[in-house]
Amino acid sequence: MHLLSKGKIMLKSYSELFLLTAILVISAATPGKCQSSGSPVVMTDRAAARFLDQATWGPTPASITKLQLMGIRNWLAWQFSLNSSELPDQPIVLGGGQNLDPIPVQRAFFQNTVTGEDQLRQRVAFALSEIWVVGWQQIREVYAIPPYWRIFRDNAFANYRDILEAVTLNPAMGSYLNMANNNKGNPAYGTAANENYARELMQLFTLGLTQLNQDGSPVLDQNHKPVPTYSASVVPNMAKALTGWTYPTAPGAVTQDNNWSPYYIGRMFAVERNHDTTAKTIFGNITIPSGQTAEQDLVSVYVALMQQSTMAPFVCQQLIQHLVTSNPSPAYIQRVSNVFLDNGRGVRGDLRAVITAILTDPEARAGDDPGALTNPNFGHLREPVLFIANILRGLNATLGPNSLLNYGTAVLGQNPFYAPSVFSYFSPRFHTEKGLLGPEFQIYSTQTAADRANTINSALYGSLDGTMKPDDGSTKTDLTLFTGPTKELNRQSAGDLDTMLDSISRVFLHHSMSSNLYQAAYSAAQTAGDKKARAQAALYIVLTSGEYQIIK
Repeated sequence: MHLLSKGKIMLKSYSELFLLTAILVISAATPGKCQSSGSPVVMTDRAAARFLDQATWGPTPASITKLQLMGIRNWLAWQFSLNSSELPDQPIVLGGGQNLDPIPVQRAFFQNTVTGEDQLRQRVAFALSEIWVVGWQQIREVYAIPPYWRIFRDNAFANYRDILEAVTLNPAMGSYLNMANNNKGNPAYGTAANENYARELMQLFTLGLTQLNQDGSPVLDQNHKPVPTYSASVVPNMAKALTGWTYPTAPGAVTQDNNWSPYYIGRMFAVERNHDTTAKTIFGNITIPSGQTAEQDLVSVYVALMQQSTMAPFVCQQLIQHLVTSNPSPAYIQRVSNVFLDNGRGVRGDLRAVITAILTDPEARAGDDPGALTNPNFGHLREPVLFIANILRGLNATLGPNSLLNYGTAVLGQNPFYAPSVFSYFSPRFHTEKGLLGPEFQIYSTQTAADRANTINSALYGSLDGTMKPDDGSTKTDLTLFTGPTKELNRQSAGDLDTMLDSISRVFLHHSMSSNLYQAAYSAAQTAGDKKARAQAALYIVLTSGEYQIIK
C-alpha cells in the first residue's frame, strides 16, 4: 500500500507505482480535479475510506483503491446502476402451517453486506427499513420478509412517493398496522375505522409530530410553542381514507370481501363496499372530497403528504443520521431538504438526488482533509449490524452455509428484520447524557459495550458464529493483509509493525489513527509472539477503541 503522511507518498511496490500513476492520469483528465497550480489532486486514503464508511458496509483495500480510481461522482453513478443483492424467497406453508425460521433470510442479508457489489443500495435500503418498520415477530411468516425488503432495495434511489405507495399496500404492513381488513365504521354496531396505520403513517413515516422548518428546527406559534403537524381529529379522518383494503387472495382460496387469512405475496386490493366515501379533512386543512373510490382516496393522501414541506427535513435528517452523522447542522439538513423538495428539475422526493446531496455535502466531506480540525460532535456510533458487517469486510471474512451472524447482532440489540416495535431499534430523537443526538446509543449499555468487545475477540481469536473454537463456526476471517502472505511465524521488526499498523489504520480508521491509539496498539503487538498474534493483539486494541466504534 502507499503511505500518505505529511504530504509524502511512500510506495511499497511497482504495482502501487502503477496504481498511483493511473490515479494521477485519471485525476488530471477529470474536469474540476486540478489545483490552481495545475497539479492533479489525488484522493487520499483518508478521504476514500471516510466516504466508504458512510456509503457502504465498510471500506476494504480493494474498494478504497476503486473509489480513488473512479472519483466520487463516477462511483455514485456506478452504484446507482447496481441492483444485485437478493434475499431468497422462502417456502410458503398454506393450509394453516407456518414457516417461522428467519435464519436463511438473515444469512443471505449478511452475505450481501460482505460480498454484494451494490453496497450503497443496501445501506440506503436498510436505513429506509428502519424508518418504515414492520416487526416480523408479529407477522411471524418469514416468506413475507423478502417481498417487503425488495420495496426498499428497488426504490432506494427512486422517489419517496414510490415507497409510500408500495409500503401502504404491502400485505405485511397491512397486517402489522391493521390496514388490511380495515372496514368503514358502522354506527349501528358502534365500530370505527382502525387508526393504527393512519397514525404511524404520519407520525413515523412521513411528517412527525411537529412542523419543521427546512433546517429541521420546529415551526413555532405566536407563543413560541411548536406547531403540531396534525390535530387529534385528523387521525380518524385519515383512517377513513384508508379503509376498504384486504389481503391478496392466496392460491386456491376463494376471494372474499375480507380475506381473513393473510397472504403476503402481491398487493392488497380494494373492496369498495368496505370503503368510507364521506368527505374527510386531513392535515394542512386539506379536504378529500366525498364519493371517491378507495384508490382515489389513497392517491389523495399520497399527494397531500408529498405536498407537506415538513416531510423533507423529517426524512432527510434520519437518512443523514444513518449514513453520516447523528448531529447534522441545521445548514446541512436544509441543504439536503432543499434537494428533497426540488432535485433541480422540479421533482420532489428524488432519493437519488437526496443521497447524492447527503454524501457529497461539505459537512460530510469536511473531515476528508488530513489537516482538517475534527468536530467532536460529528459522526455516529456504529449500530450493531453496521458494526459486524464492517468488521467482516475489513477482516476479509468468508461466510459459510451455517453462519449465524444474526445472533451476534441480536446480542448487541439489533436482530435484523426484528425491530422490537414500530418505533424501530432506536429513536432518531434519542439524546445522550451530554444532550447530543445519539440514536444508536439508545441500545448501547454497559452490557452491550462488553458484548462488542467479546464480538471482536471472537472475530479475531475464535468464530463470529457463537463459539470460541477456531475450527468451529461457519464464518472465517483472514488476517493475511495484516500479517503478510508468508507462512513463517517469525517475529516482526519495528518496520514490519509500522506497516501492519498502517494497514489497520487504512482499513478501519480512515488512515487517521491517533498517536495514543497507535502507541497502545504497537505496545500490545510488540509483546505478542508471532505475526498472527501481533496482528490479533493490535486489531483488538484498535477495534475496541472509541476511534473505531464512532465513525468520524
